[in-house]
Amino acid sequence: MSNFIVMQNATHEEEIIGGYMWSPQKNKNGNSNHAYERMTTIKTGNKIYSCYDQAIRAVGIATSDCYIAEQPHELQEKNLWSDEGYKVDVDFTILEHPIMIRDVWGDMESDRPQKYAAFQENGRGNQAYLFPCPEAWASLFDSFLNEDSPEAGAKAELIEDGEINEETFATSSYEQGESRVSNRGAGSTKKRGRVVSQEQLQKDLKKRKKIGDIAEQKVFEYVKKKVIEVFGEQYGEQVEHVAQTQGDGLGYDITAFDYLQPQSPPRPIKIEVKGTTSTSSSAVYSISYPELEKFIQYKDEMWLVRVYGVGKKSEMKMEIDNDFSSYHSVSDLLTRKYAYIPSTIDVYGTRVESNKYR
Repeated sequence: MSNFIVMQNATHEEEIIGGYMWSPQKNKNGNSNHAYERMTTIKTGNKIYSCYDQAIRAVGIATSDCYIAEQPHELQEKNLWSDEGYKVDVDFTILEHPIMIRDVWGDMESDRPQKYAAFQENGRGNQAYLFPCPEAWASLFDSFLNEDSPEAGAKAELIEDGEINEETFATSSYEQGESRVSNRGAGSTKKRGRVVSQEQLQKDLKKRKKIGDIAEQKVFEYVKKKVIEVFGEQYGEQVEHVAQTQGDGLGYDITAFDYLQPQSPPRPIKIEVKGTTSTSSSAVYSISYPELEKFIQYKDEMWLVRVYGVGKKSEMKMEIDNDFSSYHSVSDLLTRKYAYIPSTIDVYGTRVESNKYR
C-alpha cells in the first residue's frame, strides 16, 4: 500500500475540514509536473501524511481513487490555480501532538529519496504539492501517533512465523526524547480527539496484546537458542517464558542466562519484552510503575528488550538495554534515564477547597 506526503501550507484548512485533496492538472503556464501527475496514482486505502508549518499535523486515509474534478469553490477564492484538476476524498485526523520535522530529521535523512523527496537535505519542505513517502518515514511517523496506529489500525493479519535475525544494543536517545516531550503540546489550535467505539477499543487492545505475545515468544526462542550455543542444552532447558508459565505481573517476561558475557556458572538474567510493529527505534513504548520497581530490584540482572517489526516483517530486530546498575530508585530512573510523559495518574486523594452546592 502506497504512502504519500502532501504539502498543505496554503490549503490545509479547506482540505482537511472538507475531507479532500485537490490539485490542478496543470499550472497557469499550461505545464504539468510530477506532483500533479502523482495525484492520479492515489488509490482507496492509501495513507496520506499532511505537512504544514514544518510538521506532520494530520494523517488521512484515501476513501476514493483519484478522479477528475473542478477546483472547489473555497480554493477558487485564492485565485492560485486553473479550475481543471484532480481530486481525492480523504478521511483526515488532526494530530493532537504534531510531529515536528526538525525534531525527527536525524532519523529521516538517511532514507531521503534521491529524486522527488518531500524534504530538502536540511529538512525543510520542498515546493510542490504531493510526494511519495518512503516506508521508513511512514513507520517513523506512525510511531508518534497517539492511537499507535501501526498496531491498532492495521488491517493485515500479523505475521507469526517470523524470527529475530538482528541483535543490537540500545543507544542513548534521551535528548531527542526530551525534545519530543517539550514539543508535544505544540500544534494546531483546531484539535479533535480520537473517539472510538467499545468494540473498536477491544479490538485495539486485543491486537496490542497479540503483538506483545508474539514479541515475547520470539525473544524466548532467540535467547534459548543463544543460551544453548554458549552454555549447552542443560542451561537451555532452564530458560523459561515466565509470563506464560507463571502469569503476567512479575515485572519481567523471561528468565535466562547472560550469553553475552559468559561466566561459570552462568549469570541469571530477567528479561522484560516490549514489542512494536514499527521498525523505528524512535517508537514510543509504555512502562508500568511495577516494571520500573523491578528494574531497580534486579538492576544488575535486568534486560529490557525491544523488538521492532513485530507481525509486519518475517525478520525482526531486537535491541537490548541492560544499563540499570547505576540507578538507585524509580525516581532516579525517571529523573536521569527516561524522557517520558505520564499517561495515567493514580489518585489517592483530592483537595476540594470550595463547592458551589454547599
